[in-house]
Amino acid sequence: MTSSSKNGNGPRGRPAPSRILVVDDEENVRITTAAILEQEGYELDTASDGHEALDKISSSDFDLVLTDLRMEGLDGSALLQEICTKHPNVVTVVLTGYASIESSIDALRCGVYDYLVKPCVVDDLKLTVRRALEHKQQRTHISELSSPVVEIWDRILLLPVVGALDDARAAQMSGTMLETARRTGAEVIIIDITGCTVMDTHVAAHLINAVHSARLLGAHAIITGVSAMVAANLVTLGVELEGITTRRRLADGLRTAFEHINVSVTTRRQLPAGLSSVNGKT
Repeated sequence: MTSSSKNGNGPRGRPAPSRILVVDDEENVRITTAAILEQEGYELDTASDGHEALDKISSSDFDLVLTDLRMEGLDGSALLQEICTKHPNVVTVVLTGYASIESSIDALRCGVYDYLVKPCVVDDLKLTVRRALEHKQQRTHISELSSPVVEIWDRILLLPVVGALDDARAAQMSGTMLETARRTGAEVIIIDITGCTVMDTHVAAHLINAVHSARLLGAHAIITGVSAMVAANLVTLGVELEGITTRRRLADGLRTAFEHINVSVTTRRQLPAGLSSVNGKT
């Protein structure tokens, strides 16, 4: 039972269904399990052993792998270890007929989300898979929350905002920014919103709060990635930008930051990855 490769979006821009790989050396188990989950709207593929599973995981994107433990060749435990090491974004669930305390502990050590025993109640299987995929989404969201604050130059910090910005992420972002600013004695903080996926009143308010937080520490804040469209949206939303430094491109923000700390910038067509030449430094 195979499926097409994941393309990120379904018809008319809807999110593509989650992709699941069922790994079992018993053909009837593979077919039955895949059919049950396919009825739930997931895209399914199957593998008869660990080697075939790894080949498919390496060549295609899967959200979840549901695997047996005892299989010929590369068994489920070895497969789980490989997934944990090489494909950490794939969530795993064990479905086995040979349950033991030792095997369950080994599975948990490999980061398995849950451990089911054959024969498994169909509703339990559906619920476990759904919760495992929700867990994956939450894990991805938590990863998004970890907005890194990078000291790109002496006294200059860069905070890239990528993805969605909600209350939890905004609080984490401001906290990390303030802590890093205190520790480094930053004079300029660049908040780059080029990768911000949504710009509404809620997001704008968080950005303004971040600017005010920087000012409390005596740092000058610059918001970059403010394109004409973003600026128009902010004006439409009634966001007051007076007194807030904004720039269209990150490179322009960097030049402004260097000027603020009295560092001359050699004029070039663009600032390359190494920040071009600043006072002879590279």
